[in-house]
Amino acid sequence: MAPLARNNLSDQIFDIISRKIVRNELAPGELIYETHISKELGVSRSPVRDAMHMLERIWLVERTHKGSYRVTFLSVELIRSLYDAAIILYQYAFARAAERASQKDLARLKKALREIERSIEDNDFDQYLANVSAMARIILAVAGNPMVERVALELMPTAERIQWASITYLPDQLKKVITHLRKGYESIENRDPEKAAKAFEDFAATHVQVVIDSLNVQDTQSVQNG
Repeated sequence: MAPLARNNLSDQIFDIISRKIVRNELAPGELIYETHISKELGVSRSPVRDAMHMLERIWLVERTHKGSYRVTFLSVELIRSLYDAAIILYQYAFARAAERASQKDLARLKKALREIERSIEDNDFDQYLANVSAMARIILAVAGNPMVERVALELMPTAERIQWASITYLPDQLKKVITHLRKGYESIENRDPEKAAKAFEDFAATHVQVVIDSLNVQDTQSVQNG
């Protein structure tokens, strides 16, 4: 791996590791050592330590009793807690966007929605996730509440991890998911805050249930195989 540029090192390291966790390149329970990361990236341990603290704060990693870190497991409790928070934040954001969106904002949202639909047609999960997050950032910006936007953006990598798990477990669910996002866009376009908020709730519920169902299946298989 190429050495990193010497500015904003902690953020760059955070982005690299969080991406690997989101896409399951670093599996749940896998250990992450600061010394290994610093050697691999050609940086000191200080920015690595800062990045690990940032990852711990949003529940992507947890500290072990030996002082190293490991990737957290996707438990039902974690999934439900994350999406309870996301629903509060994004129902507000979708509703506010329905009240505040300009024609320029609507054009940006429509373009983002088309990009999401295209990624589904191409079965490009990585691009799908990037496009959904891009649409979320537009809606948060349009909502115009910097505190809500900051909290939502901080939680976004954890939300992306759960979304990634859902689309890789049951990719055929994506067509159902996109109907909720389209309803959200249409509700914003029609200036209907209540329907816009409900569309996000349905979008979140679809992702959550797919992952929880998959975890339950995996637990059943583990018991049977054990």
